[in-house]
Amino acid sequence: MIKKSFPPVRTRAFTLIELLVVIAIIAVLISLLLPAVQSAREAARRAQCVNNLKQITLAIANYVDVNNVTPLHEYRYAAEGTGTNGTAGCHSWFCGIAPYLEQGTMYNAMNFAYINTATSEWSYSGPILGPNPTDLTVNKASIATLLCPSDGVVNTCSGYAQNINYQPGNFNYVANTGHPRNVLLPGDPPTGGSLPPLTGILSMSKMYLGQVFCNSAGQDATTNVNVSLASITDGTSNTAAVSESLVNDGSGNSPDKRRNLYYTSSGLIDAQNNPSVPALLVVQDGLANPIEYQPWSYFKGLTWAYTDAWEKHVYAHLFPPNTPPIITYHTNTFRCQGDGGMCPTSNHPGVVNISFMDGSVHFIKNTINLQTWWFMGTRGRGEIISSDSY
Repeated sequence: MIKKSFPPVRTRAFTLIELLVVIAIIAVLISLLLPAVQSAREAARRAQCVNNLKQITLAIANYVDVNNVTPLHEYRYAAEGTGTNGTAGCHSWFCGIAPYLEQGTMYNAMNFAYINTATSEWSYSGPILGPNPTDLTVNKASIATLLCPSDGVVNTCSGYAQNINYQPGNFNYVANTGHPRNVLLPGDPPTGGSLPPLTGILSMSKMYLGQVFCNSAGQDATTNVNVSLASITDGTSNTAAVSESLVNDGSGNSPDKRRNLYYTSSGLIDAQNNPSVPALLVVQDGLANPIEYQPWSYFKGLTWAYTDAWEKHVYAHLFPPNTPPIITYHTNTFRCQGDGGMCPTSNHPGVVNISFMDGSVHFIKNTINLQTWWFMGTRGRGEIISSDSY
């Protein structure tokens, strides 16, 4: 029997060129899919941020139902200066709404009163590290609702490490205080040296008696303000409540300018320098000449519970969103009136999220019309804001 022989079958392999073509196709597909994946992740983070803002604004509404005014921001302490105004202070507005954020245990652990001496401030060093262990526990606690998932930076206050040896719970959300009291919006008359109250939604108190850090009696007289629901005559759907703020990285000199705090050499924004100044001039000056100030920047977003006005729990409707945050010129100005010109900042592309007093949340573009931006920050000025203008 004759056996037939067959030639060996040769298996054809990929050539190098074919392999490179396949790799190139895969790389193209990945490059096409990656932005979609990143976009989906950012959409999820933004949705969580919106949910946080809704919860915080609902907590404010519940606080108002019980107390008839908005949460109190105790930005200094009562024993300061004369030492005769009680034993409270240095608690941010977040402390008041803690029970309405399902943080009742945290609220019950807070010590709202201190020994009546000028050395008993709830501070980074001193009582909070020693005889006040309960408040230390509170100050170290992190609350997820107060953190935007798109930020991704932790303020460790590493640049101030000689005075703080623990990690406080950071925060990313800030309440609307309107605009600096010496800044004139279109149609405002000159202040004449007696500054009007803040026009935002937050109740504010410096806690101490007397001028102390205030430059004049006219600056001091109207620093404290209680805001009721009835005083929001522009309507809750037209009045901004809470927005976002990126934290500093702890160095006081972040490469992202939005995480630092600034002033300008002109001091145009500051009430001590200019009791009356048009808003547009302040904005033009600030955007053209921001100067970063590291001693302020360390504390931006550092601790949700404690405040001495350096941590920046409040924002202003003055400079456009996501610009370098201009605060003031003199440190004593925010020690007196608790606010500044800080704009909201966010890692959401092209926008910041802002809740309004009715509980709605809107995406506000960085390019919003300035006058619209100014007007949505006031609670009772009578402006008309069209819903299609933002």
